[in-house]
Amino acid sequence: MKKVVVSGGSGFVASWVIADFLNHGYAVTTSLRSLTKADGIKRALARYVPATALANLTFFAADLTQPDGWAAGMAGADGVIHVASPLGHGTESTDELVRIARDGVQNVFQAAVTAGITRIVMTSSQAASTPDSQVTGTLTEDFWTDPQNPELDAYRISKVTAERTAWELAAAHHLDLTTILPGAIFGPVMTQNLSSNAILLQLLQGQPALPKVPLEISDVRDLATLHRLAFEQPVASGKRYLAASQTLTMLDVARLYQRHFPQLHLHARPLPNWATRVAAKFIPSLRAPVPMLDRQYHHTTAAAETDLGWQQHTPDDTVLAAAQRLISLGLVK
Repeated sequence: MKKVVVSGGSGFVASWVIADFLNHGYAVTTSLRSLTKADGIKRALARYVPATALANLTFFAADLTQPDGWAAGMAGADGVIHVASPLGHGTESTDELVRIARDGVQNVFQAAVTAGITRIVMTSSQAASTPDSQVTGTLTEDFWTDPQNPELDAYRISKVTAERTAWELAAAHHLDLTTILPGAIFGPVMTQNLSSNAILLQLLQGQPALPKVPLEISDVRDLATLHRLAFEQPVASGKRYLAASQTLTMLDVARLYQRHFPQLHLHARPLPNWATRVAAKFIPSLRAPVPMLDRQYHHTTAAAETDLGWQQHTPDDTVLAAAQRLISLGLVK
């Protein structure tokens, strides 16, 4: 039985990656900053993974911001699925956030080298493939974010820095690396860790004014499958794969929810772009979407589909599944 290491086992994406690998016959060991979370994660996974497969899951203590514990936790594994990303505390400068992102990659990759592991699949982000807002047309895996672009926020700069660091380390240590670049990740949550689904919860709770930002949607279930396919298939070696191309705006999502959940009596109206820009000066959560307001480009997932036979849910299916799970958890008041 092959064994993989999944970093950050309590995360939204990592939980689905763990489930997918377990359900396809792998043993999985995953890192947690605190092992007190282990039992809760197993209970959450039990909804999606049979007990016989869940028995092949183990945990080890490690923190992305520290080198300790990683190499020991990776001992005997056949590969690393590096999903976790240190997000900081929200108070860091751009330089500090970039350093945190770089250090996280270095800690995991150096541990893999120490443990004798060469195969790594890493979750990057389409933030590492973000052009100037005036760019038009279709972007492929060849496009890289320019960290000097003045439109970028600290998050996007940290993401492209992290992926660049990964490829530099792969070259220096002869690692077999694949990176996966998702867009806005939605889908059913396993735990109360909502991640980006918190935006959908706000819609379900009646947020009325919505920025007209086109989001390229990644279904978390499809994203997990893509990590496994990339790990398994030699054609993926040394490649980046974009993992989102299908687009919805939050207004589209709100109108979809109005049709499917009439009992919630939802109301939604578009927030004009000028109003979004003004509001972003005072509301931090609105700052990240501002560069995308006038976006005319889109990404293609043709490489993942052609190379790996990857398939995706429709964006409607994704956000509906996410909503149904949030409702079933009793989070929609």
